Amino acid sequence: MTASPRLYVSAGEPSGDAHAAPVIAALRRRIPGLQVEAFGGPALESAGATVLDRMEKMSVVGFVEALSTIPAHRRLAARTRESLAAGRYRAVMLVDYPGYHLRFAPQVTALKVPVLYYIAPQLWAWAPGRIKRLRGNVHQLAVILPFEERFFRERGVPTTFVGHPLKDRPPLPTREAARRMLGLDSRRPVLGVFPGSRRQEVAHMWTRFRDAALEVRKALPDAQLIVAGTDRALYPEPRD
Repeated sequence: MTASPRLYVSAGEPSGDAHAAPVIAALRRRIPGLQVEAFGGPALESAGATVLDRMEKMSVVGFVEALSTIPAHRRLAARTRESLAAGRYRAVMLVDYPGYHLRFAPQVTALKVPVLYYIAPQLWAWAPGRIKRLRGNVHQLAVILPFEERFFRERGVPTTFVGHPLKDRPPLPTREAARRMLGLDSRRPVLGVFPGSRRQEVAHMWTRFRDAALEVRKALPDAQLIVAGTDRALYPEPRD
């Protein structure tokens, strides 16, 4: 009897967790018996993955905060290498999160396990010299922006453009429909406040964003304020 295939997915932040989840849901429909284990969060869990390590503990903002997670990331990599060396996984899927994955991918490849890197780090914008960390260390790079395919291929990385994940989501409502859904007055201006999606990011930025928005409303008393929030963070003293 052939054992069911097992895939390991690594998605260390909310956006990666959200983008990886539909991929895993589709793979589980197409590959009967596929087992998925992950470093991720609630979206991957809802898609049927068993989350072994929670991304919420690792996802941080800022240099000092990032330094504090280095020991935990090293322990995570060590545990995962042990499982890979034991033959637990047929393949590994890495999702964005370059600070960890550009170091982890060579470790996986050294164990002769295929690596799919989904959503390439934007090395073309901030660190083209780091492409050497991908070259020879990923079996396939799946990119979401059309020009990235040629960019990475020309630099020796097997790459396929797979489309942007937002295209697979339901169409956004019109401005008028969105205002109705949110209970906003269509005749008054709206200021959107976006303090981030990570718990630490919101903790760091929220009071600044809140106070700046309230200053705007002092100048524009008719303005309606709306915050893009997450249930993973706290928003003290909204001062509506």
